[in-house]
Amino acid sequence: MKKVYLLLPVFAVQFAFSQDSQRYFSGTFYNEKKKPQNFLKIFNKNKGVYELTDEKGFAIIQADVNDTLVWNNGKNIQVVYGVYELKNILERQIKRKSVENISSKDYDNLIKKPKADEFSIEKSYDSLRKSPGYTISAVRKLKLKSDSTYKLKKQPEKFLVFNGSFSTSLDIKNRNRIPQTQNRYVQGRSENGSLVWKGPETGEMFSFGPDISMLGYSGQPYEYDINGQLVNVSNGIFPAKAYNNNLFKTTVGYSNQLNVNAIIKSGGYNEDARLSLSIGQQKDQMYFVDQFDIVNSFKAKFSTEILKFKINAGFNYEENKATNTNRIGLFNRAYQNSLLTPISFSNQQNAYLSNGLQRSYGLLADNPEFIFMQENKYNYYENVRQLNFDVSRQWRGFKFNISQAYDNQNVMHRDVYQISTTGFQNGLYNIRNQKNEFYNSNISASYELQGRHLKNKFGLNHILNDRKIDVSHSLDRNYFYQRTSQDYIFNYNLDYDNYNDIEFGVNLGNSFYVSNTSLKNNYWLPKVNGYFTFKDIFGWNNTDFQVLGAYTQLAAEPEISKSYSSYTTTQFSAQDSRFYFPLKEVETFKNLTNINVKEWKTGFKFMINYKMNLTAEYFDRKIEDDVFPLFENQNLVLKNLANHTYKGYEVNFNYDNIYRRYDFAIGSKVSFFKYRDIVNRINSGYNNLMISGFNDIYKTLSEGQVLGAVVGSYYQRNADGKVIIDDNGYPIKASGTKIIADPTPDFVMKFSHNITYKMFALDINWEWKKGGQVWNGTQTVLDYYGRSKASGDERNIKNYVFEGVNSNGNVNQIPVDFYNPNQSVSENRWTRYGFHGVAENYVQKSDYVRINDITFSAYFDVGKFRRALGVSFYVNNIFLWQANNGVDSDQNFYDFDNSRGLDFFNLPSFKTYGCTVSFKF
Repeated sequence: MKKVYLLLPVFAVQFAFSQDSQRYFSGTFYNEKKKPQNFLKIFNKNKGVYELTDEKGFAIIQADVNDTLVWNNGKNIQVVYGVYELKNILERQIKRKSVENISSKDYDNLIKKPKADEFSIEKSYDSLRKSPGYTISAVRKLKLKSDSTYKLKKQPEKFLVFNGSFSTSLDIKNRNRIPQTQNRYVQGRSENGSLVWKGPETGEMFSFGPDISMLGYSGQPYEYDINGQLVNVSNGIFPAKAYNNNLFKTTVGYSNQLNVNAIIKSGGYNEDARLSLSIGQQKDQMYFVDQFDIVNSFKAKFSTEILKFKINAGFNYEENKATNTNRIGLFNRAYQNSLLTPISFSNQQNAYLSNGLQRSYGLLADNPEFIFMQENKYNYYENVRQLNFDVSRQWRGFKFNISQAYDNQNVMHRDVYQISTTGFQNGLYNIRNQKNEFYNSNISASYELQGRHLKNKFGLNHILNDRKIDVSHSLDRNYFYQRTSQDYIFNYNLDYDNYNDIEFGVNLGNSFYVSNTSLKNNYWLPKVNGYFTFKDIFGWNNTDFQVLGAYTQLAAEPEISKSYSSYTTTQFSAQDSRFYFPLKEVETFKNLTNINVKEWKTGFKFMINYKMNLTAEYFDRKIEDDVFPLFENQNLVLKNLANHTYKGYEVNFNYDNIYRRYDFAIGSKVSFFKYRDIVNRINSGYNNLMISGFNDIYKTLSEGQVLGAVVGSYYQRNADGKVIIDDNGYPIKASGTKIIADPTPDFVMKFSHNITYKMFALDINWEWKKGGQVWNGTQTVLDYYGRSKASGDERNIKNYVFEGVNSNGNVNQIPVDFYNPNQSVSENRWTRYGFHGVAENYVQKSDYVRINDITFSAYFDVGKFRRALGVSFYVNNIFLWQANNGVDSDQNFYDFDNSRGLDFFNLPSFKTYGCTVSFKF
C-alpha cells in the first residue's frame, strides 16, 4: 500500500495535464439582429454541452475541430476550425504591454532644476470639495460654492436615451378588372319591327335600341342632355359618340407614423424604465371619387421594474372618419347603376333635374353622382380608447402575471338616401350608434421544474371577459347586450431533450367555460398535444423528423359586438334589392347553447440542416350546435341549428437558403391547402335555410351538402340529363330551385420568394386557386338590360339551334333569332327568363392566379446607425387571371362575411402602387 501512496503525486500531475489538454473554442456570438447578446445559449451538438455568453456576447465552450455550434434556437450554426487550450484562451483575454523604463521623481529632482508652477493648487487660495463616501471617476458638474471653494459632482450611473423612427408611405390605387360592357347600342327597344331610342323621361331601362352611329344629338334644349335628344343622322347632324360613365378614378392615399422612445438606462445595458409614444395619420382613398377615410392614432406605452415586479402600461386612442361606408350597400348601388347606364346618357352632366329631383337614365335607376351627394363631410365616425396594465414577477421557477385591459368604442353610421332615390322615393335618414365597452382580466401562474434533460411546467389561467353593447337606430328601437364569461384553464407541459437523439413533449389541460348568456356551462374541455422528434436521422447532422398530434375541445358563443342586420337581404328578391336597408338587429344573445368544437390534428415536420423543412397536417374539426340567424315574426333571432364538419389538410415546404453567399441569398416557400365543410345534421324544420343572399338566389344550410352551397333556378332536363326545348326553340326554365354551385375550391396554393443582396431585398407572393364555383349575377343583370358585351356582340345572331331535346325526346331542330325586332323586347335571348335569367346558366368557375404583392426594399447605414434608412417600393394585385368574366372572385357579396360564391355587383378589388420611406434615429 505504501508504494501506491507514493505514486499518487504522479497520478495527480498526469490528471492535471490531461485536463489541460482539452480543447476549447472562444468567440463573440450575435443575436438575430446581429448584435452581441448576453445569455445566449451556445450548444455543441457533437459533445452535447452548452455555455452561456457573458454581457459582451463572449463565450468559451469545449469543442474539437469540425464540431458544430448552434445558437438562436438553431437559426445560427458554425463549424469549429480553430481550438485552443483553455490557458491560452484566458491569456489572450489579458492585454500584454512591453516593459517601460522606470522613472523616479526623486532622481529627476536631483538632475533637474524644478520649475515654479504659478498656477498650482498649492499656491492657490481656492479649494476643491467633493461629497464624501464615493470617488469621482467622471466629472459632470463644477460649481462655485464660495469665493475660494468649488464643488464637484460626478457623472451619474443612470442616463437618459432618446431614439425612435419615422415612416411615411404613399399609395396610388386603381380598380382591378370589372365586367365588360357593350359600347354600341343606345337606350331603347324594338317597336313595330324597328329599333327605337327612348329617352330617360320614358322610364326606359333597356339598352336594346339602335346603333349609336345611326343617331346624332339635335342640339335643342333637353333637360336630360345638354346636347339635345337623339335623332337620325342627317345633314347637319353628326353621329353621336358614346358617353363614358366610368365611376372609378385613380386615387392617392398616404400614411405617416412617428415613434419616439425615452429610456432610462443604468450600467450601459439595463433598462430601468421606457416610455414609448407613437403618433400616426392615414388617409385611405377609395377608387370612387371623393370617397375616403382618415385614421388618426396616438399610442403610449410605459414599462419599468419596481421591487423586481415588471410593470407595463399602455394607452391607445384611435379616431376614424369616413365619407361613407358600405353598411347599407351604398357602394354596390352606385357601382350597379354605373354599369347599367346606357351609353346615350351621361351621369356626370348633372345630378338634379329642374324640379330638384334626381336626374337618372330610367324610372328604376339611380345616378351615382346623386347617390354620393351629401350634406355632411363624414357619415361615419369611430372613436376607440384602450387602456391596459400588466404586472409580472418571477421567483426562480415560479412566474405570476396579471393583465387588465379596458376598451371603449363609439361607432356612428349616418345612412342617408335623398328624396327620389329608387326604392326610397320619400328619402330615408337613419343614424345607427353603437357603444362597446370591453373589460378583460387575465391572471396566470406557472411553475417550472427543470433538470438537465427534463422540464415540467404547470400552469393556471383565469380569464374574465365582460362586454356591454348598446345599439340604437333613429328609425328603430334600442338593443342592449351584456355578456360576462370566464375561462379557467389548467395546463401541464412536459418536455424532454437529450441534445443528441430524441426530443419529445406533451401538453395536457382542461378548461371551464362559464357565461351568463349560455344555457349550459362547460366544465369538461380537455386538450392533449404531443410531439416526438428524432434528431440526426440516417446519421445526417442537423436532419430532424418530428411527428405531432393534438386533440382539443372548445366552447364558443356568437360575438355580441357583431351586427347580423345584413341578413336582411334574404327578405328581398334580387330584382327588389333596391329596397334593402338593414335596420333590424338581433333580439338577444341569451338562451343559446354553446357552440362546441372538437378538433383532431396530426402531422409531421421534416427539417434538413435548419434551411429546408417540409410540414404536413391533417385536421378534422366537428362543430356542434352552430348558430345561424333567421327571421321569425319579423324579428331577427339567433338559433342553434346545425352540426357540420370542417376537415382537410395543409402542406408547407420552406427552403430558406436555396443559394447563399456572404451577401447574397435566395429563399422560397410553398403551401398547399385543401378543405371541405359538410353539414351533418340540421334541426327539424330548418333544412335548406337561407344563410346569405336573396330569397331567390342564396347560399343554403342543407343536410349532407357543403355549407354555403348556392341555390338557384335551373333548366328542365329529362332522365338522361338533356335540356328540354320548348316549341319556340328555347330551353325550358324548370319550376323551383336546387343547388347549382359549390364555392369550395379544390385546393389553394401559395408561393413566396425572397432574394437579398447586400442592402437590397426583393419579395414576391402569389397564389393559385383551383376549382370552386360562383354565380355571376352581375353578368345576368347586364345581359337582361342589354348592357353586357355578350348581348351586344350576339344580338344579331339568327337561326341558332339550342342543343337539347323536345318534349317527345327528339333532338331540337327549331332555329331562333337572339333578338328579333319584330318581337317584343321581353322575348329575346336575354330577357325571356326574367331579371336574373336561369341561375344555372350563370354559374362560372372561380379559378384564378394572382400576384398578391411584389416588394423591393433597400436599407442604408446612416452615421452610427446600421440600416437606419429604409426605402420600399411595392405593388399589390398587379396581376389577376381568372376563369370567370366578373370581378375578383375573392370579393364578397355586399362585403358580407361568409358570402363567397355570390357575385351581385360585387365591388372590384384594387391595384396598389406604393412607396414607404422609414428612418431610425
